[in-house]
Amino acid sequence: MSFLVVDNFSPDIERVKQSAFAAGFDTWRPNKGEVGSSVYEGMGFWGEHARMIQALTRAVGGIVIPNSMFFRVTNVGMERAYIHSDRESGSHTCVVYLTEHEEESGTAFFQHKSTGLKEMPSFQELRESGLMDELKQDMVSRDPSKWMQLDYVRGIKNRALIFNAPLFHSRFPLDGIGSDAQSGRLVWVCHFYKLGPSGELI
Repeated sequence: MSFLVVDNFSPDIERVKQSAFAAGFDTWRPNKGEVGSSVYEGMGFWGEHARMIQALTRAVGGIVIPNSMFFRVTNVGMERAYIHSDRESGSHTCVVYLTEHEEESGTAFFQHKSTGLKEMPSFQELRESGLMDELKQDMVSRDPSKWMQLDYVRGIKNRALIFNAPLFHSRFPLDGIGSDAQSGRLVWVCHFYKLGPSGELI
């Protein structure tokens, strides 16, 4: 699989976590276009992002250009996780786990059984191949007859998971943890590009 795991990601992890708690969390209702949820509970956009970008730059060994970044806490009772891809958000994704729980928590990667796809094609390719509706339905349903789990990374506190954004993946557990921000599963997510030698986004 095309991913990198970095433990002890940031020396400032407690400061970053407390900055997210101080700012708070709410429901975000974006227009995500053709694929993706339109309701995201437990979202936070304010906090010590600079310290996380600093750590991410060290981890990838080069300049990173964030396309979007946020904190998210997921609790029991929020919308269930679905299998998805971050292809339209950037070329790479970084998930940093800010909490650790007795209950198993992390991120899993999947392959779509009927097509053999491990990454989501572009929207244009999906439309041209006639797979758009099938993949949309299967990503939301998470039907185990449609997907095979390929790998899993446990969500250890201050661990970063960095991977190619098009990969099919999902958070775990599906239903979140705890009942509030303090007891929930908290992550920092950054969708980003790397800066190429001629200033291009790669």
